[in-house]
Amino acid sequence: MRSIVRTTLFGALALVASAFTPGLASACGGFFCNQSQPVNQAAEGIIFADNGDGTVTAVIQIQYQGPSTSFSWLLPISSVDIDKIGVASNLALQRLQSATNPNYTLTTTIEGTCKQEESRGGAFGVGGASSSAAPGANFGPTLDSGDGVTVTASGVVGPYDVTVLKVSESVADPAASAIEWLTKNGYDVPDGAGNLIGPYLESGLQLLALKLTKGVDTGSIRPIVLTYPGTQASIPIKLTAVAANENMGVLTWLLGSARAVPQNYLSLELNEARINWFNASSNYNSVVIEAASDAGGRGFVTELAGPSSTLKNVVWTQQDDANWTAFKGTLYQSFGDFFNQAYGRYGQYDGFWEATQTAVTLPASIKFDDFKLCPNCYADQVQISSLSAYIAALQAKVIDPMKLIQDLIDAHPEITRLYTTMSPKDMTLDPLFTFNPSLKEVSNLHTAERVIECNANVFQFEAPWRIELPQGGVVRGTAAQVGTWPADLSTLPSNQRILQVSASGSGKVIEDNGSVTQSGLTAYNATVSSTPSPSGTPSPSGTPSPSGTPSSAGGGGCSVTREPAPFSAFLVLSAALGAVGTLGWRRRRSNRNPSA
Repeated sequence: MRSIVRTTLFGALALVASAFTPGLASACGGFFCNQSQPVNQAAEGIIFADNGDGTVTAVIQIQYQGPSTSFSWLLPISSVDIDKIGVASNLALQRLQSATNPNYTLTTTIEGTCKQEESRGGAFGVGGASSSAAPGANFGPTLDSGDGVTVTASGVVGPYDVTVLKVSESVADPAASAIEWLTKNGYDVPDGAGNLIGPYLESGLQLLALKLTKGVDTGSIRPIVLTYPGTQASIPIKLTAVAANENMGVLTWLLGSARAVPQNYLSLELNEARINWFNASSNYNSVVIEAASDAGGRGFVTELAGPSSTLKNVVWTQQDDANWTAFKGTLYQSFGDFFNQAYGRYGQYDGFWEATQTAVTLPASIKFDDFKLCPNCYADQVQISSLSAYIAALQAKVIDPMKLIQDLIDAHPEITRLYTTMSPKDMTLDPLFTFNPSLKEVSNLHTAERVIECNANVFQFEAPWRIELPQGGVVRGTAAQVGTWPADLSTLPSNQRILQVSASGSGKVIEDNGSVTQSGLTAYNATVSSTPSPSGTPSPSGTPSPSGTPSSAGGGGCSVTREPAPFSAFLVLSAALGAVGTLGWRRRRSNRNPSA
């Protein structure tokens, strides 16, 4: 048999909000944007890491499009070690996402021998730790503003002005006092913000407030890194519902000593018969949308779970380290030579221009933004005090934030990636996560086999085929259907299984759609021609092929359809403070409630 591999690699845009709780260490937050401006705000990823010492590190990626003066971000939090506030790298998160994306591979083999008189080619696809504070996080002393709001710390972290606020318990309306302070100090606060942050302030939480430093553009926005007391991860969905869009993506990685699972949400196993194996990126998100919807908006797909050692040298590679060592050790003939090398290697990394701005001096007549647009145009007018100082700035602002994510991964033995989508009406219960050492690993690599059923009466490009799915079952098709997925299969369940899992055991099966999928595939395959007909009239499935081998039919698989969803202009990150509620189900599952 000849064999060919066709691979589809894709990722899912996801909005993530975060919180860790010390028994529930409280944290929430959100974007406050000028509502009169067109804003497209989306966060693509968050990492939760249980450090095993009663602390948690959270890396929250932020993406924002809009005026830099309108960017504001608040994180109500019980406590935070100021020295552990830092920034990470968007590139690091991108590399992590790419390395952990679901990967669907369709191999193709040829069964039998087709006609060889014509050389027409084959059918489509044929072919055989802890975070560190950012340098410059210069936090100031406690200041009482006189209106019941105390600035307990302030300073600069990467591109952000960071302030920690505490509202006095004696203040009658803590939210009003906080909003008044924020407004006076240049934060854009939307109407209704008091209703969102009030309950957290009244419970004694502080506010971590971020805005971009003066003169910094939105292209400098970077992931924020926090380490603080906590034992349990939570995605604060309830407050996000205020301005969330339909089918908002939620993506998170959890690092710890075992596989992570949703504690008060359901675990979803997608039905592979619904995935378009010719081009999985075309409908994977749609499958997740439908699967999550069928779970009442209360379920997560485990896209990866296993040893973090498989991601060693993924975010920060050995080659990256060798290149940086070589760059630092090279003797340069001039600043121009040095800068060209630095720009060529690290110009697209987060923090490069911040490091450059701290190390070079331009004539007063030249704006730094102009220099960024055309460095060579002003090379002879740039002054630099010390190459070693420039290298140190690159180390602190570019290299260390990349290595931070890799170090965090390497410091924890297991990594889990969970993904789902939610709509505002479903956002009534903050998801909680725990670790379960009893469960098996989950690979992000999925492989199905397409078998081209050759015989002496047909050319290869005319031959029927079957796809054998990893979950079991077969999807049959004709040469004319190569590259498309049967629309009839869209009526199959999007979930192969739905489970309720906890910190131990294999979990409780809430729903098993294996037999329903099998019956649906059998019925569909019966409508598919197993041999080409010269007259164009399809032959019924099961008719023996000219080679004498009967066609086979089977079942198994899954799928759902979703377009990448836009994201709301106002995101709240909060702690799950309430008790686990009852999960509602849609359709025929309306009377089923997973246990918390």
